[in-house]
Amino acid sequence: MSNASFIKSIAPDAQKIYRNYNILASLVIAQGCLESGYGTSGLATRGKNLFGVKGSYKGESIRMLTWEVYNGRNVQVYADFRKYPSWYESMQDLAKLYINGTSWDPNHYKAVVGEKSYRKATKALVNAGYATDPAYATKLNNIIATHNLTKYDTKTSSDTSTGVDTPAQPAPEPTVVDVADEIDVDAFSPDVVFGRSSAIPRSDANFRIQYKNGRILDMARDLSILVHSLVVSAPSPSIYYESIPGKNGSYRTGKDFGNRRITAQCTMYAEDAADYYLLRDEIYNALYREEEFYLIAEGNPKKRWKVELNDSFDPERTGSVGEFSLSFESASPYCESIGTTQGTMTFESNLWQFGEGLTDEIPKYKHTTKSFRIFNAGAIRIDPLELPLRISFKGASSKLRITNKTTGDSWRYEGTSAAKETILLDGVKARKNGVSIFGDTNRQVIRLEPGWNEFTVSGPTGSFEINFDFRFYYF
Repeated sequence: MSNASFIKSIAPDAQKIYRNYNILASLVIAQGCLESGYGTSGLATRGKNLFGVKGSYKGESIRMLTWEVYNGRNVQVYADFRKYPSWYESMQDLAKLYINGTSWDPNHYKAVVGEKSYRKATKALVNAGYATDPAYATKLNNIIATHNLTKYDTKTSSDTSTGVDTPAQPAPEPTVVDVADEIDVDAFSPDVVFGRSSAIPRSDANFRIQYKNGRILDMARDLSILVHSLVVSAPSPSIYYESIPGKNGSYRTGKDFGNRRITAQCTMYAEDAADYYLLRDEIYNALYREEEFYLIAEGNPKKRWKVELNDSFDPERTGSVGEFSLSFESASPYCESIGTTQGTMTFESNLWQFGEGLTDEIPKYKHTTKSFRIFNAGAIRIDPLELPLRISFKGASSKLRITNKTTGDSWRYEGTSAAKETILLDGVKARKNGVSIFGDTNRQVIRLEPGWNEFTVSGPTGSFEINFDFRFYYF
């Protein structure tokens, strides 16, 4: 089940909650998404329990492994959780908690009930201590905004009202073109299948590794690893100066940024002593690789780092548990967006997140006019000498010139092209219909500054299309 189909399946019941209990449907849906992994958790699938409520419901319960803290250590124990006949009863129990409060304070969640602003409602939840995660409200706000959940905040019956309607099928995911000819799949897609365990708790520090062949491994779900912390080092600048005899001070000649290091503190949980060595070897095989792979953090799921393990590690064993730390190194000082400009540039596409520099204005990267703008949402200048950038022009032209007025860069081709021919600028390379035309150009490149870049095209002799294909990069 995709994220979109899960939302559509619980939206009618969430609207019923709103009508009956005066609690925003968008809030209930977002909590269901966050706490059940969009309906994929074991509790949600086997017990229709979206919010991890313990105990029994009308005598029905489901026993599952959970994590508790004993003597300062995380340990796995079995506990009984409520088993509901449907997701509606799970949401109804949540609503009753907000209405009735706690045993020690019947007004504990009073600020949530009747609130019309989802941001105020999520803030009230955190203020009431519903979740220990300080970013809980922010996560809910992001889910609500990303999926436009406020459209369900209506008390009138509509095609989303409760009933026996079959949930609408989700819109197909947009095709993403990878400008670096590497695998380009959302590592946090709901279609990813987990392997070894579903009992390890997730946190913002949990991460997934994505190989260039498309394989994805989740540290918690596939390798039974609890990631306690994930730290990305700050950029390390190197500034270059040149001194001239007889002149005071020095001249600044340049600046660059070195590699980035990412460290993680981890605990592995094997099923028993015999399983410990099997799990340890699985972890070794997953992380010791000849080539680089991508690291995508749970708390920043639409950005990725290209890394490799740069140091050995030896788990410190206690029974079936092992403690260890990991050190990764990225040859690039930048992380990159998982999506490219060829994907749908809206949050509903599930390719983007807050903090990527996108604005209310949806940018376009395909144009058919001689003047247009290109938006670089990243914090880093796109220089084809360092970062991938593809510009394709299809149409008839003579002495084609592409100019970025913002940077002053201008690329020129002295030849011609026919209506159905394509000219491709791929980094420093230039080809027409796959054949190099580099020698017939002015051998320049087009760069993109962060923000809006003003472009002009001269030389087309008929209708044409120009397309910009790149990712966004960040510190």
